[in-house]
Amino acid sequence: MKNVTKFYWNKYCYSDKRKASTKSISLSALTIIISLIFALIITCIIYKDFSLFSKIFADFFTLPFSQNTYVNSTISTIAIFMVAAVAFLIPMKSGLFNIGISGQMMFGGAIATIMAQHMIHTPNGLSQVLLLLISILSAAVISTLIGIFKAFWNVNEVVSSIMLNWIVYFIATMMVAKLCLGNGDGLYTKDLSNLDGHTPNLVFQTTSGESWLPLIILAITVTLFAAVLLMYTTFGKKIIMTGMSLSAAKYAGYSVKLNQILAMTISGIIAGIMGVMVYLGQNTTMPVQVAAKTIPQQGFVGISVGLIAMSNPWGILPVACLFGMIDGSKGGLSVNLGIDPSISDAIFGIVVYGAAVISIFYFLVPYQWYLRIFKGKVFANNYQQYINRINHYLDDAQSAIHYLKQRVNHKKNIEDHELILARLKEFKIHLNEHQPVTKQAFYQYSQQIYQAFFQYKNKSKAMLYQANNENEWTIK
Repeated sequence: MKNVTKFYWNKYCYSDKRKASTKSISLSALTIIISLIFALIITCIIYKDFSLFSKIFADFFTLPFSQNTYVNSTISTIAIFMVAAVAFLIPMKSGLFNIGISGQMMFGGAIATIMAQHMIHTPNGLSQVLLLLISILSAAVISTLIGIFKAFWNVNEVVSSIMLNWIVYFIATMMVAKLCLGNGDGLYTKDLSNLDGHTPNLVFQTTSGESWLPLIILAITVTLFAAVLLMYTTFGKKIIMTGMSLSAAKYAGYSVKLNQILAMTISGIIAGIMGVMVYLGQNTTMPVQVAAKTIPQQGFVGISVGLIAMSNPWGILPVACLFGMIDGSKGGLSVNLGIDPSISDAIFGIVVYGAAVISIFYFLVPYQWYLRIFKGKVFANNYQQYINRINHYLDDAQSAIHYLKQRVNHKKNIEDHELILARLKEFKIHLNEHQPVTKQAFYQYSQQIYQAFFQYKNKSKAMLYQANNENEWTIK
């Protein structure tokens, strides 16, 4: 167990892949905590009461689940943020930055809201499916346009997304105002959850009026779809390859333009799903007039969630949960602590912004800087060579242990043992060709691999180059 612990400590310290993933998680958590502390300090200074620090911090994690109303709103918000992040990360993997998710969401939700006025007598279940398809198709049209502009005319997708956001906003609000039933004051459409006294067969809510269950089911489905698409399908690999290098994708024979257009189309489809989640789930009315014309914020928060999650579908859930709890506690802070709602929005904005600038910390390599400043460039380069050597031995040891573990799990003899012998050759370990790999043998071989790795690590460290003068090198 001691060798195993030391081995994985070395993986943590030296393996580039492990360091990258660990650094991503650590920096994400660190930036969120720092920005939250900074926001709370500013709030305490504004109110001249530093006792608010602990109270607000505690309420962030308790208020969202303290009452049924808060629970429904919080979980619904988490689900919406998850879907928004997925809508962002798929085109991001293809090298496109879709900042128009909010506009696409609103357009899909507006068309669905308009069509819902004529579906009062549609059976429950069928109406939700039809409205979902309508919203998906409407939003996909907008996102596909952005992809076409980028692929064929090289129009920057950020510029076209922003412009289409506002075009869609005014078109959608005008259409809803003209074609939907008003609620008397002309500000909102009539509540679709109780349209003309009918049961809520037009909205994504339970009969008791709760939206969190259908919305979280949609969110989990969308997230699983993105994970399977990107990690386990050929098309997903093509999208990723296109985002990594357009030239490499072209030389590999991929249709780069088609991949970018399809990635944006899929993003619009997911934004359409979010449209019904927001306007036919969490809310059951569609705003058509506001004093300050603003694009819905859910899409922009989804971008932040996607960036903090490093465009990883599995990283979306914890980040969305945190943002959902902060957003869900804003109303309770105003009631319990007398915090102005605008201050709550500012706290949320600081956390989102602070977490979004995480990429800055990826350029921090303090130990390398220390070596270059106090030990010299030569010593720093030698240290990097040492790291590369250790990475090589770590990969070999990890491969050998993984292969042994597979053979144990499948209860097979080592007959096709060429691979493992090749991996273990550098560690001077020879397996009996006819001996089955039992658990006891696996433990024995693993210990030999661990010990051999530490021997090679010490040997590699002793072989660090040391400069005798500016031009000559000898092995220490």
